[in-house]
Amino acid sequence: MIRPPQTATGVWRTLKQAAAIAGTTLTEAIQQPVALLILLAAVLMTLLSPVFQFHRFSEDGRLARDSGLACMLVFGLVLAAGTAGRSVADEIARGTAAAAIGKPVSRVTFVLAKWLGIFGVVALFWCGVLAATLLAERCSAHFLTLEDFSGYATDPWTLVSSFLGVALALAAAAAGHYWRRRRFGVGAFAGVALSQVAVAAVSGFYNRFGQLYPLHGEAACSGCGGEHAHAAAGLVWYHPELNLRVLPVALLVLFALAIFAALATALATRLQTGAALAVCAGVLILGLAGDAFTAGATALSLRGLLAGVLPDVQHFWLCDAVARGGRVAWSYVAEAGAYAATCCAICLTAGCLAFQDRDLG
Repeated sequence: MIRPPQTATGVWRTLKQAAAIAGTTLTEAIQQPVALLILLAAVLMTLLSPVFQFHRFSEDGRLARDSGLACMLVFGLVLAAGTAGRSVADEIARGTAAAAIGKPVSRVTFVLAKWLGIFGVVALFWCGVLAATLLAERCSAHFLTLEDFSGYATDPWTLVSSFLGVALALAAAAAGHYWRRRRFGVGAFAGVALSQVAVAAVSGFYNRFGQLYPLHGEAACSGCGGEHAHAAAGLVWYHPELNLRVLPVALLVLFALAIFAALATALATRLQTGAALAVCAGVLILGLAGDAFTAGATALSLRGLLAGVLPDVQHFWLCDAVARGGRVAWSYVAEAGAYAATCCAICLTAGCLAFQDRDLG
């Protein structure tokens, strides 16, 4: 039997170690009650925005869409910073990091695996809030002109289903914990996020008036306001009345959250949770106000240096680009993804360097 080269064995062992640490970080992070509270706050605030919508802002559903994206960014930043503090800073303080590195696990592998686990938590959170944002925009009042109806129409069926999905997810997690001793936090976090995805998928079988497409066909789809094309009348079985133009904008927000997860992981190697969260919040504010802050600044000035060091968050916040039927090009999303990957690499490199000489005793 031919043994694989030592280099290949070492790489495979490193990948297994990174996967194990990332999986443990993901499980332990979503087990924390604060992670579930952050997800519930983001999802419920997004779903409640159509209920308290008192102004159209020149477009039907825009308030719900912008509110959902804002909750995705702000609550996602808090979740990323808090998870990094508990997963890195607290483990260093308790001595768990020293035990893991002594197995042996290299410090670079430890930092990168922690970031992967934190990003996994943020990605699961992002899926739930994205689905809630799409549902909230659909449930908002839209002006329709049909043969037998003209006026503003909401979608109470989908709204009630969304809240019912959250309640059922929590109930299922509680039942699993009581009867099978499963972790309530893990089941509740994943269940709440996936419940919104399930409601968004099921909502494609009926229109906002509760008429099923398999029963009413083309008649149920006429006047829905969505972009669709049918080969023949009466063959409509599934038609999601969701604003899918939000997907590239939401992906840009996910890229920004990946950067903040990397930044929070790097900061957590030296700072506690509160300090890391404060720095991430400051970077978010300066990044959103980057153009106004650095206007007219020279290259060697303090503002010019900050503009070159801090990530420009405005590249990832394009909610106005989809207003009034606008779109974000996928080529721009790819370029922004490359920029986000570069920022993540810089932050993680700095974190690994800061962690190299950190005393873990």
